[in-house]
Amino acid sequence: MGVRTSLLAALGCVSVLASAPVYGQSLEPCDWVASAANLVSPWEENSRTYANGAIRIALLDTGGEPVCCSRHLLILSPDPEYGQACNVLSFGQGMGYYEIFLPKVRSSYDPARGLSLVVPVGQFDPDTGRVDLRRLSAVVVTINQATGQVTVE
Repeated sequence: MGVRTSLLAALGCVSVLASAPVYGQSLEPCDWVASAANLVSPWEENSRTYANGAIRIALLDTGGEPVCCSRHLLILSPDPEYGQACNVLSFGQGMGYYEIFLPKVRSSYDPARGLSLVVPVGQFDPDTGRVDLRRLSAVVVTINQATGQVTVE
């Protein structure tokens, strides 16, 4: 069993993680990180659609560099002014996460706020070269189609 596969098994407690503190997050307009070359294959397994296809997320990997934090999340959503917005969720500007557990993303909808996605993420542990199991957390991204606003909580 691969490292990433065994970590998915360890994430059975994702609902508990939703209330865990997030150690960092950055939501930025698309830049070089959002290059089509960084989309993780196979696309069918590493992307999701919501709101009848109006909102899309996809896993990005900047070629394993830096090794600690090359995973990012592409977020495409409606923008009332420009048609479509493109944002990237990262740990910090230009630095991603060691892992984003896309199969474990949970969604909910509140008409007043929009679509909320709970995205489980993991940081790099330099001592083990794997995900730091003490720093698993969940980032909440909310997308309001009416206003075009995308926020991170």
